[in-house]
Amino acid sequence: MDDNKKIVKMLKAIADKNRLQMINLLSSKSLCSCHFVNLLEISQPNVSHHLKILKEADLVKTSKRGRWIDYSLNEDNFDLVKNKLNNILNRCDKNY
Repeated sequence: MDDNKKIVKMLKAIADKNRLQMINLLSSKSLCSCHFVNLLEISQPNVSHHLKILKEADLVKTSKRGRWIDYSLNEDNFDLVKNKLNNILNRCDKNY
């Protein structure tokens, strides 16, 4: 998948209030899905749905801890989005 398609998929995944909150929470530490239920006050099936979308967009990584799955940010892909947006914004600044 080329970078533009990958970035579009990631931005679509981010464009949801709950998923954006999940990303914000994951920016400081890894969390189990059960934490999102309490922190965001949404149901476990809803949390699973949002985490699946973030995982499919390759924005989060998983690691197994016993019977628990911890979620963390895939920082490489956030860097990709950040760099692409910075390049666009820098070109815009030069045009004004």
